[in-house]
Amino acid sequence: MALERLTGEEFAHYQQEGYVVKRGLFDAETVERVRERLREYTHGDRSTQGFTTQVEPGAEEQGIDESDAVRKFEGLGLLDDDVVYDLATDERLVSVARDLLGPDVKLLRSAAMFKPPHVGSEKGLHQDSAYYPVRPYEQVTTWIALDDATPENGCMEVLPGGHTEGLLDHETQNYETDIVIPEDLGEMKQLPMETGDVLFQHSLLPHRTAPNTTDRWRRAMIFMYMDARSRFTDSEEERPPWVDSVDVAGDSYPGSV
Repeated sequence: MALERLTGEEFAHYQQEGYVVKRGLFDAETVERVRERLREYTHGDRSTQGFTTQVEPGAEEQGIDESDAVRKFEGLGLLDDDVVYDLATDERLVSVARDLLGPDVKLLRSAAMFKPPHVGSEKGLHQDSAYYPVRPYEQVTTWIALDDATPENGCMEVLPGGHTEGLLDHETQNYETDIVIPEDLGEMKQLPMETGDVLFQHSLLPHRTAPNTTDRWRRAMIFMYMDARSRFTDSEEERPPWVDSVDVAGDSYPGSV
């Protein structure tokens, strides 16, 4: 298969280690456009109807205003926003997704992660596929750094090669709360990133982020892409409300998610 944007070395690294980082994929102007739109949601009057909002636990008790303690926005309803949609369908992202998934690609997840100063909490060790009962378990999660991400403010930590172990047992199979892998699996690797860098990771790759102990935000946009032939693994009656999809590239297939 001819690669569009990844080098052969990058493709091999993704296959072996479960992730690849594309440095400087997005320019400062693109990033600032997204950051400004997110500020309109958190600190302006733009409506957040259509997607869920999660606030950092304990913020109210600490007297922190909700606008300064948003943990994440989640849901494909984010794609109704033109700025978010343009980013999710940007050829710089989609071309890498095609390199990793093939020509027919759908979007499974859209989220904005905030990790606000001081109150930004940790995200425990988990695999993205544990939240999304969609086969095959070969989705690609993109993590777009909207701020510099450091060990101090909660950069991504991954278990290199951990995606080859399949879907692991998670402590709480509850789609309304965090679910985590309850045991230490091995040596984690921190992935500091600069604004505009993009992490592409396999949906089975165990990963986590630490709390933000700094005065700086650590914002990121997340999009999760899948092969357009992917299927829901359980009965339609049990389908979680967030398991849906949006066509991004190539063809669609009957019976797919």
